[in-house]
Amino acid sequence: MKKHWKILLGILLFCIAALVYIALYRPAKADFESRRDSLNSSISSLQSEVTETQCYADVQEKIPAALAELDEARRVLYSNFPAEMREEDQIMYILYLEEAFGTDIRFAFSHPEDFVQLSDGSTIQTLKLTVNFECSYDEFQEMITYLATDNKITSVYDARLNYDAENDIAVGTITIIRYLMNSDLLEYQKPEVNAPGTGKDNIFAEP
Repeated sequence: MKKHWKILLGILLFCIAALVYIALYRPAKADFESRRDSLNSSISSLQSEVTETQCYADVQEKIPAALAELDEARRVLYSNFPAEMREEDQIMYILYLEEAFGTDIRFAFSHPEDFVQLSDGSTIQTLKLTVNFECSYDEFQEMITYLATDNKITSVYDARLNYDAENDIAVGTITIIRYLMNSDLLEYQKPEVNAPGTGKDNIFAEP
């Protein structure tokens, strides 16, 4: 041992160095390289964004006004759709159709369903209403045309009829889709209803 202590010390130091290299240096180096690569990637991405932004530097000041104009255009477009169709709105719409078609209509209340979501988070919804009809065949065609071209945004989803050619009577049902717009840009508007008079305040009062 005394004769070869230098050799043994060298071997011991070598083992310690190897252990430090394996246990400490290599993991630290791998972590450093990973962080370095991630940082370089972030720098490259930021440089690309800066380069792209510089290309539009001349229009940066116009962006707020353009966004405001876009919001206003959306608001105008969305205003063509009702925000909701509650039960009272559905009744008013059926009364509107009864007046347009000159007939009594039977229907059941319906609930809206999501149809498509827009880029600004708004959602177009659909509400299906099935109504009955009894008319001549020409009047049936006119009714379909009216529903398809009415200023209220609708479409005819389904039509079922039984036709008596001898008497020219068409009887059946039509399923109408009303399109709604669920958007922060719209507020629900209550329908205007003229409430009927309720009579006397005091039933014992003289007329």
